[in-house]
Amino acid sequence: MKVLLPDGAGYKANLHAHTTQSDGHCTPQQVKDYYRAHGYSILAYTDHLFMCDRTALNDENFVALNGYENCLHDGGAANADKAYHINFYSPSPDAVGMVGVSERFYDFFNKVLREKSAEELALSPILNGFCNPEHSVANANEIIAEANKLGYLAVYNHPVWSCHEPKDYLGLKGLLGMEIVNYASYREGAEPDDMGIIYDHMLKDGQKLYCFANDDVHRCIESDSLGGFNVMYPDKLDYQSVFECMKKGAFYASTGARLRGIAVDGNKVYVGAENARSVRLSTDGRFAKLVTGSPSAETVFELNEHVKYFRVTVEDFDGKKAFSRAYFSEEFK
Repeated sequence: MKVLLPDGAGYKANLHAHTTQSDGHCTPQQVKDYYRAHGYSILAYTDHLFMCDRTALNDENFVALNGYENCLHDGGAANADKAYHINFYSPSPDAVGMVGVSERFYDFFNKVLREKSAEELALSPILNGFCNPEHSVANANEIIAEANKLGYLAVYNHPVWSCHEPKDYLGLKGLLGMEIVNYASYREGAEPDDMGIIYDHMLKDGQKLYCFANDDVHRCIESDSLGGFNVMYPDKLDYQSVFECMKKGAFYASTGARLRGIAVDGNKVYVGAENARSVRLSTDGRFAKLVTGSPSAETVFELNEHVKYFRVTVEDFDGKKAFSRAYFSEEFK
């Protein structure tokens, strides 16, 4: 039997957070304190176009990842302005520097919304100058490729809030993953609580990517946060181990439901879950399975020989969901 996802508590992580260094309402320390008080051990700071060294926040019980959220907008109508918002994550705690920076949004977040000093701006250097601001798949791919050369991981954020159609996300390359849940956008009413259909569109496009559930927190209040998180299984709770855990996909995404391991043995998939009302197996084709009914600790699915990837969605009796990433044929055959 091959274990794809371990059965264990793991570490709770929010990988999309904003602070007073962009458009958030709490300082970096306040955001850390809030999430620690709610049982989180990992937090990625992804302020808009501001990325600095967060190592001062790290301790034996907490890892702060360096990141930033990029912005490319098409300049359309205010309520239908298409936007690529992509989170980039640094491979090491002392590696900072941004690529693909739009001058318009850099100035807005760093000089208009927040009047940062020259000393503050120096903490978040722009590499290779300002970018082409065009909103297009080709331009987004160039920026992602530039970030990938630095070892950065890239995650595509809130596609429905971004007013994206399939033509805007099919053909993207170099992404580690996409947000299957963005809680801030869900709370605004701008997105559903499950964007699995978009995830499947991207997977069927040949993009081998993972899925994340993130808060996209701006205010540290319970009505605006704690609704999207990832349960991660790093070897150790340190920066490099957490980064490698993201990179290899050793986690699952959740709005509150719990997965308790995924394993394969031949053509059988064993899924553990807590208090599961339903367990769904989705694949690259029409072949799929849905099991509903009384709570079961384990559900077993049988794959046919044509499946190129599968993923699992669990819904518990409180309506909360958990999402595995896609597992590809080379991982389970």
